Amino acid sequence: MCTSTSTSTTPTEPNPAPSAQTFPSTEAFLAAITPGMELCTSDFTGWAQVENVSRGPVPSVRGRRRSDSQIVEVPAGELIDLRGGHCVRIDRVRATIDQQGWEVRRADDVAD
Repeated sequence: MCTSTSTSTTPTEPNPAPSAQTFPSTEAFLAAITPGMELCTSDFTGWAQVENVSRGPVPSVRGRRRSDSQIVEVPAGELIDLRGGHCVRIDRVRATIDQQGWEVRRADDVAD
């Protein structure tokens, strides 16, 4: 299962690994994701907590990054599977996850 950590170490997949739950469509996958689930890297590191799911023109999952409480929005196409009923895996390893540009700018950060 995912481990909640903000260190740069790369954990290994747990033994035995929880079975991957996959879905027939993006819509079905997004319907299974609920607030409070963990957004995990492909190498099973807990990275952010799910806050909500957007099914808009670009479906995505919005979460709060554990390391600094920054809001992030991960495009649905970057999601791999659901593990253990709570770990939504993202197609990125821990070493690169913070460099994707998925941060959501706050309204007070935007210039007029």
